[in-house]
Amino acid sequence: IGGISNISVLSAADRPSAPVIGFDTGPGNVLMDAWIGQHLGHAYDKDGQWAAGGTVLPALLEALRDDPFFHLPPPKSTGRDLFHLAWLQDKLKPFGAAAPRNVQATLAALTASTLADAIVRYAPLSRAVYIGGGGAYNSHLMQQLQSALDCCGRNMQVASTEALGMSPNHVEALAFAWLAHRFCTRHAGNLPAVTGAAGERILGALYPA
Repeated sequence: IGGISNISVLSAADRPSAPVIGFDTGPGNVLMDAWIGQHLGHAYDKDGQWAAGGTVLPALLEALRDDPFFHLPPPKSTGRDLFHLAWLQDKLKPFGAAAPRNVQATLAALTASTLADAIVRYAPLSRAVYIGGGGAYNSHLMQQLQSALDCCGRNMQVASTEALGMSPNHVEALAFAWLAHRFCTRHAGNLPAVTGAAGERILGALYPA
């Protein structure tokens, strides 16, 4: 869970023919970081402590979850072009009396619940969920995701990618290193089922100095 939440599902050893899928699921940390920045001047909600001290507002959560993006089928992607403070402030207009800390708690619930929805719908046989990015250091968010999955009746372990020997901070760097390797060995670096591309492609370009 970094700036934007995404899900990638790889084929398991006991299901080698299962397709690999991947798509963005929602705002990740973007809205939480922006909201706490506006109200407390912090770059992020350390360990989710501010959100943990608030109360989730069900009506606001429902209004946030009603955004059309969450109902689109994959493949799909999003970013700060959609999820930003102006988007949030528009959603907050009917909730002018909401305490900022309660809004933060609701934003954490939004990230966790939409991620859980995507996992349950598109990866129902998964046994474990590994989190990379800044969200892996947010114990409140991790607990929210675990609770959301539990409420759906899914017995899935939620853990940091550290459990796989990979620092959550290194996931994106390792992905780009893999892409560079694929380019140098002249192999496709995309999966059409994930990106929606017409076919496999060698990605990138090399410009010698």
